[in-house]
Amino acid sequence: MSAPIVRFEHIRFAYQLDPILDDFNWQWPQGQHIAILGGNGAGKTTLAKLITDSLRHNSGEVSYADDIGPANIAHISFDLHRELMERDRRFDDSETREDAFDVGTTVQNIILQGQKANAEFSQLCERLGIGHILEQGIRYISTGESRKTLLARALFAKPAALILDNPFEGLDVKAQAEMHSLLAELVSSPTPLVLLTKDANDIPDAIDTVFNMAHGKILGECSAKDAKQQAKAVHHYAKPLPIADAPVHPSDTALLELRDINVNFRGKQVLSDINWTLMPHQHCCISGPNGAGKSTLLGLLCGENDKAYGQQVFLFGRQRGSGESIWEVKSQFGLLNTSMQMSNLKRTKVIDVVASGLFDSVGLYTDYSEGQRQLLVAWLDALELLPLKDQRFDRLSFGEQRMILLARAMVKSPRILILDEPCIGLDNEQKSKLLGAVDQIAAHGQTRILFVSHRSEEVPDCINQFMDLVPSDKGGYTAHIRER
Repeated sequence: MSAPIVRFEHIRFAYQLDPILDDFNWQWPQGQHIAILGGNGAGKTTLAKLITDSLRHNSGEVSYADDIGPANIAHISFDLHRELMERDRRFDDSETREDAFDVGTTVQNIILQGQKANAEFSQLCERLGIGHILEQGIRYISTGESRKTLLARALFAKPAALILDNPFEGLDVKAQAEMHSLLAELVSSPTPLVLLTKDANDIPDAIDTVFNMAHGKILGECSAKDAKQQAKAVHHYAKPLPIADAPVHPSDTALLELRDINVNFRGKQVLSDINWTLMPHQHCCISGPNGAGKSTLLGLLCGENDKAYGQQVFLFGRQRGSGESIWEVKSQFGLLNTSMQMSNLKRTKVIDVVASGLFDSVGLYTDYSEGQRQLLVAWLDALELLPLKDQRFDRLSFGEQRMILLARAMVKSPRILILDEPCIGLDNEQKSKLLGAVDQIAAHGQTRILFVSHRSEEVPDCINQFMDLVPSDKGGYTAHIRER
């Protein structure tokens, strides 16, 4: 019988004094394509990092097959995306350039890693639908485009084995279908694959074995079919939230309005003739393909994008650029997005990350009062995050970080809550909490919701308006508005 690709024997790995894996025994059978199914905090990503030697175990033994080692097992994850983004930001020289813009490391260079482009490279980029972004910087592409870029990088390097960490996160509907097709191809290829996932429905039927994992333990194994049959529907969470009272906006006056908006970025048309109004009774879901300009549009509203100046962007009855400061604009919005999560929040305690939402800063640079501390604790408690309050943000799982950033976005009870693909990285229980919390926020306060999602099952019940970004004849994307 062939030796397993990797074998774990009595492995212990702990963060500080908290064991993540303890007396852990498991093996990846030779030649098998497997899935590891479990919620956030199960230990899936820790296991992947131990396999690739990016984490070192405290005790026990890890062994590999003769022809495979940790260096030639590729692990594609949001952590890799974050590391590449941080490196790119460190070398940004925009302030010293005449054009004040540093594209940074391009998608093409990320994939090639110093190798020369060839026919195989071109075919791979075409297969993944990223040929049109090869000259763009890694910091200037969408979340879904980033996922496909990292997959192309791994496949072009021809690894001995491949670990895909929640590959469907952040992909639009078309890209999800393409990913399912690509996974089916990978499962039929000779390269062994591990799929880490929180959703049994993302597991290809041809996967050899599904390992169920929770709390750092392998609980059992089954087929993909059985895993899907055992998946449980999770009802939305409904715990009371500490939502502050706020003034009521006049019902006949628009909260937000965009008139004939056009955005061009370095010669490329992104948005064309956008016309949209959000009235006080409305909560809007914004959807469109990866790269359609959803985040660009949101940035026009909340002060994150300077393309708003000189255009007809109206916030609460006032046109942008009519004397308000950027901080006055930001004070009206709460924001949760992947860019925020990729920001440098190392060594920042969870409670301080939430507190930074009071001051619209990335990181905490201002002391908060005792009354504000009580508000922070109330939000963490309501979202069942209180045990994490003194932990470092960067040590939490991706899904736990996402929930912390929801608390950060809501702590000041903003007039507009922008949730840009908030369910990325969340397991079913966390999605339930987030969607239930969003519905409560909509029902019991004056905060209005702008919600970006590619999946209809992840849209909260409160949504009563939909903006679909669709290709425009003039280039870029325009908006199609419909009501529910």
